[in-house]
Amino acid sequence: MQEIQPLSALSEKEQNSWVKQRVTNVIKSYHNAADVLAEPIQNSVDEVLAADGIEGPGIVTVTLNVDQNKISVLDNGRGISSSDVARYLAPDIGTKRKAFHEGWVRGHKGVGMTFLVYGFDFFELESKTLGGEHYRVRLEGGRSWVADETSVDAPPVGHLEHLQGGGMLQSHGTRVTIGLGPRTEPRELKRAFPTVEFSAVSLQNQTAIGIVEPPQIRRKRDLIAYLEYISNSKVQKLTVDTQFRHPHRQLDGTVKTLDLDAWFRSNRKTQVGPRDAKAYHACYSTLGPAELKAVIGERTGQNLTTVQEVQDYIDRHNVHVYAMFTHSASYRERLSELWKVPKNRVLHAPRLRVATDGMISSWSREVTLTHRGFNVDRTWLTYQLKGIEPDMGRKDFPPDLHDFLQISEERVANEIAALSKPFLRPTPRRTPVPPEGYIPPAVKAHERRAKPLVPAEVPGFSAISFQTEPQCEQDVIALFSELVGIGVLRQFKPVFFSGFDFYDSFFDYVPSDASQIVKERLPGEGEIDPRDASGVAEFKFHGDWLLDDLVSGVKRWEDMKFLVCWSVGKEISQKGGDEISFQIADDSTDRQFHGVTHVATLQSAGSRSIFVISLSDLLARLAD
Repeated sequence: MQEIQPLSALSEKEQNSWVKQRVTNVIKSYHNAADVLAEPIQNSVDEVLAADGIEGPGIVTVTLNVDQNKISVLDNGRGISSSDVARYLAPDIGTKRKAFHEGWVRGHKGVGMTFLVYGFDFFELESKTLGGEHYRVRLEGGRSWVADETSVDAPPVGHLEHLQGGGMLQSHGTRVTIGLGPRTEPRELKRAFPTVEFSAVSLQNQTAIGIVEPPQIRRKRDLIAYLEYISNSKVQKLTVDTQFRHPHRQLDGTVKTLDLDAWFRSNRKTQVGPRDAKAYHACYSTLGPAELKAVIGERTGQNLTTVQEVQDYIDRHNVHVYAMFTHSASYRERLSELWKVPKNRVLHAPRLRVATDGMISSWSREVTLTHRGFNVDRTWLTYQLKGIEPDMGRKDFPPDLHDFLQISEERVANEIAALSKPFLRPTPRRTPVPPEGYIPPAVKAHERRAKPLVPAEVPGFSAISFQTEPQCEQDVIALFSELVGIGVLRQFKPVFFSGFDFYDSFFDYVPSDASQIVKERLPGEGEIDPRDASGVAEFKFHGDWLLDDLVSGVKRWEDMKFLVCWSVGKEISQKGGDEISFQIADDSTDRQFHGVTHVATLQSAGSRSIFVISLSDLLARLAD
């Protein structure tokens, strides 16, 4: 019997193509601008907290050089031997799985360094081991090699130089430096991390520097972190607090928060006295395993189908949940001012977050509440678990974790709201008054008729009954709905429209139902993968207004597939360290879906696109 080895049949070019595809998949798995900081920091923090043979505290220094558009992360760990460095840079070669399951480290998948080497065109690693070996590795052009999809050339080669003197390291440790550029995400450091204060909060809230406790993580030494921020030849250096910045931290006397756990420990009576009654802006608590079991009760889920399975999950992962609640609509904005991060609400917005083995994930979402109302925007939950593989924004948490979140989050949110109620300042009643600039409906209709909808019909279809040119989002929804109803856009099947849900709508897509004129003038692909034939849809008057929701954290790019607007607005729009751009869809490959006019991309979201229907462009193309 003859033996064959399929992989041995691959030519060198085929092997290059296969490796490039794997590396491309690694790079595409990173969607958040903070990943460029999170990956090297995770490696450094794991090294200095878990390594043997190091005296004193573990020190990690992050340098953001806005002038040179470069990022460096330096640690005082054991260093990496030159014989091992190539394996550390290769994809899927992890060496920390055992240490992860023992609770010593957070990362172990073996792709973080690959992302840094091939996600950027400049990569440099300098290392000095405890034994005194000192060298530097530099690899350039990694991102350009990945971006050239047609080339089957071998990947670029790194160059290792042994150093007998000089270099950046005076003692043992490792320094990783990467350079940003036009192909990288993010492209410009000054836009992604515009100030030293914003950068410090990002390190605390989006990287392993901001350790989340409890559960207590294992470590052999304390962690000290520094940030160097270089802009306009000026160097600002500060010490970064190595604890996750919960929303009750680092406030001033104008905002009063109450630690409910401490209050109940020191007050045997459950009756709230006059000193504390309705005296606080926000209340917070941490629910441990016992409290969680009591709050969840007998609720179960799709994966955790019995009460015992839910309770075993809590015990196995030592689950704790930090929860905070406020009545104040301005609390979130006050956080932004006090933390000096006004340009990005993602860092302080009310959200549900997950921390695994002491490290916060960049993944987050709005709290899911049946009754919704204002509580959604005024509830913070952070789940802290042991032994769950960290995802750092790649949405690859195990199904059991997502199931547990669905089981518990509403119960926890209701519990913190109920406990907080006696202590919180009431929301003042407001007398309804017409907003500034209010125009009576009859007057508005008269003014709007001066701008009739043009064109007002599509050849072969009945005249459009919506009379005026859209001037707001609701107009766009009404006009789109009519175009679906008369058959122009009948390939899109709205499942629902919502004015108060997290997203505006959800479409099913049936390409065979597309009208002939749309197929001729704005054709998409003839067949769509069934997994891609539905998705979330957002409505905006101008498409670029979506950037406001993205920067504020109200919406998430990766959750959306379609955007319907009257016009795209600015072709390139920048805000809060991010950039959205719109390109005309020139052919069926770009459109994928019949009727799409533009394709939108977000700088911090990598290569993932949203498909845009600009109704003004659509009508002009169909009526021409």
